Amino acid sequence: MATLARKIGKIIFFLLIMAIIGRFLGDPYDWINHDFGYWIVQKIYGSNDAGVENVENVFFFISFIFLIVITTILYALIMWFIQRFR
Repeated sequence: MATLARKIGKIIFFLLIMAIIGRFLGDPYDWINHDFGYWIVQKIYGSNDAGVENVENVFFFISFIFLIVITTILYALIMWFIQRFR
């Protein structure tokens, strides 16, 4: 039962880190290069179907992938420090 509680605690800690980082990142339109975002949209949907909804979807997924990567790296570092100094 203790291992289940630890796993749930780690998941909650990961989600907490993700919420904090997501709050600090803010709007993806502010920090994602628009040329890069539109290039991705044209690669995925083609130049004829690059509408506003598709652009918003791509910007969301770019920011979500970036958020997951940053959170995973930070979580791994924190867990390594906790294990190291325990």
